[in-house]
Amino acid sequence: MTGPPMRRLGLAPSSRTSRPKATQVLVVDDHVSFAEALACRLDTETGMHAFAATTIEQAEWVLAQREVDVVLLNVELGGSIAFSRHALSTHPDLHIVVVAASEGEDYVVEAVRAGVSAWVSKNESVDHLLSAVSGTLRGETWIPPRLLTSVIAELKSAQRDRVEHGQLLDALTRREKEVLRCLASGLTRDEIADQLYLSRNTVRTHIQSCLKKLNVHSTLAAVALARRNWAGQSSASSEAIKTAEPRTQPPFRAPSSA
Repeated sequence: MTGPPMRRLGLAPSSRTSRPKATQVLVVDDHVSFAEALACRLDTETGMHAFAATTIEQAEWVLAQREVDVVLLNVELGGSIAFSRHALSTHPDLHIVVVAASEGEDYVVEAVRAGVSAWVSKNESVDHLLSAVSGTLRGETWIPPRLLTSVIAELKSAQRDRVEHGQLLDALTRREKEVLRCLASGLTRDEIADQLYLSRNTVRTHIQSCLKKLNVHSTLAAVALARRNWAGQSSASSEAIKTAEPRTQPPFRAPSSA
């Protein structure tokens, strides 16, 4: 098998020589009849070619095989948020429009954070969906007005938390940051002690200091806070990776004088 099954209309050739100006639209929805019907309807639009996938795996396969301009995604599909983040990071010119039955604020906020360009209810008309697709291709963001206020408020709150947490992390000493990054990399306390050439008691002391300065009560909470704040920060990520790399030889220590 060379790839997952697609809708009955088939997967068009990846080359655009026959329809160079057509906007390539991928519908991703686990309701097969809806995905196929929407793809068939959009495919009748001038300058648009649409096809469907019914699983995240199929969608990933399509993106790896051909150029896609817009993904119409059912965000209630398991793994859809992670798929959005990965797809947008690996395909910078891609636009994702959520087409969903529900309008839960948590879903909308997470989708916007993941980088989606628009949110359209399945109850909306095809003309409205086409307007949203056209808008996203122009660089616009389409969020229903009834949800926009709460989404903006949530994003602002998250930004304030990020700033506050960043300030708390900045207050850590260099060694405390190293210990926290080791924890975030999944190392145990014994492994951290070996990695940083510290005693286990010293590692414990650094961890307790981190918890106090970050105003959290558990190592898991401290790691979660750090990961959220370090997400997308290349310098922090690289430092974390470097910290987690095993050292093959301990640092040189000059012998004490007799």
